[in-house]
Amino acid sequence: MIVSNPPSDPASQKLVYTPPLPLDDFPVEEFRKRRKALRETYPDGIVLVRGATEREFRGPLPYRQNSAFYYLTGVQTPGAFLAMLPDGLPPQAGNTGLSKQVREILFLPARNPSWELWTGPQLGPGEETQKLTGIEATLEAGRLWGLLTTWLSYCPTLYVVAPYGEDARFSPDYALIERIRQMAPTAQFRDLGPGLAKLRMIKSPAEIECIEQAIAITDAALRAARNLIHEGDGRYEYEVEAEVLHTFRRHGANLGFAPIIGSGINATILHYTNNNKRMENGETVVVDIGAQVRAYTADLTRTFIVGGKPSERQREIYGLVAAALKYLVSSYRPGVDSLDDLNMRCKAFLKDHPLRAPDAHGEERTMDTFMPHGAGHHLGLDVHDVGERYEPLQPGAVFTLEPGIYLPEERIGVRLENDYLVTESGLRELGNALSVDAELE
Repeated sequence: MIVSNPPSDPASQKLVYTPPLPLDDFPVEEFRKRRKALRETYPDGIVLVRGATEREFRGPLPYRQNSAFYYLTGVQTPGAFLAMLPDGLPPQAGNTGLSKQVREILFLPARNPSWELWTGPQLGPGEETQKLTGIEATLEAGRLWGLLTTWLSYCPTLYVVAPYGEDARFSPDYALIERIRQMAPTAQFRDLGPGLAKLRMIKSPAEIECIEQAIAITDAALRAARNLIHEGDGRYEYEVEAEVLHTFRRHGANLGFAPIIGSGINATILHYTNNNKRMENGETVVVDIGAQVRAYTADLTRTFIVGGKPSERQREIYGLVAAALKYLVSSYRPGVDSLDDLNMRCKAFLKDHPLRAPDAHGEERTMDTFMPHGAGHHLGLDVHDVGERYEPLQPGAVFTLEPGIYLPEERIGVRLENDYLVTESGLRELGNALSVDAELE
């Protein structure tokens, strides 16, 4: 790999052209409606949403835009910010140097010809970007901090995405809050996350189309993986992973998440991603993968048998997991059931089944003991997308169902997963994925 050595004077380079950089074929109006809905959710304060920086993705992971920022703008440029201002600010508070008063501003790094020579064209502030995105105004990113300080002196309420989790203090969201706190000590921070999550839970037709395209590509990769695994003894997990990656890229898709290809004892590890074991005849292989299309990801899981001939015990376990998945779909109550309801129903179904298995101490246990994870999760821009677990799923929500049973003592792991759209009348399986019964036929 060559090492970049940009000229000391970026102005010595010229931009060859202004790129159109379409917003992943989404209509601009869709992003505009999302921003309007968010402003109406939080009308009493300033809304600030950060984009991802390239610094967050140095190393083996490719750059990926912050999902919240992408959802509102469609912009993939690193280091960007979106600010939305409440109604009622005095004219002097909105003095941005623009010719008109605006309520939404996209802040972008200035285009750098020397870096674009190495990394390709980027969006920058200007009329072209304004037309492309439909955002009222664009300004250079460095201007954000001075303007934000002024805005907060008139309206101290600031909505940002609050950091959460064990590593919250090390997150970019936490760093953003601390920077603003030092600039504007009287700022009153409010969490943007819950309102944004409610908007993102309900998918538009364009979003559903993206997810279905991702599912179709993921299904093609599952079928290719199945063919390879059925060849039998001697293949390695990473060969299956390579087949998956090849299928994704051949169809123009990216990885939605790291592929899980776990055989034998590895099939009992929920998020196993080493993918380096030699597969042996008769082992179960959990293949949990998802293609990403226009920032939206699929999430499908199938379990295959090396050599394609399941044992009687494997048939029992596999059949129970498949039955659990079908039961969850058929028993779903529109407008009533939440993800948590479905999870409890799945555990009860497994517990009531007469099948048993020994735990690590040799004691016979009901099968719900061997499903340590939830029965499903929201799906969209993130594989574990934002959304409520305890509120009834509404029409337009997209989520997964993924019952599984993991028996380390028997070196058997089985998980099956499909993606579903909530409709007024029930659930619709998205895509036309490989039947969950295929491995037993």
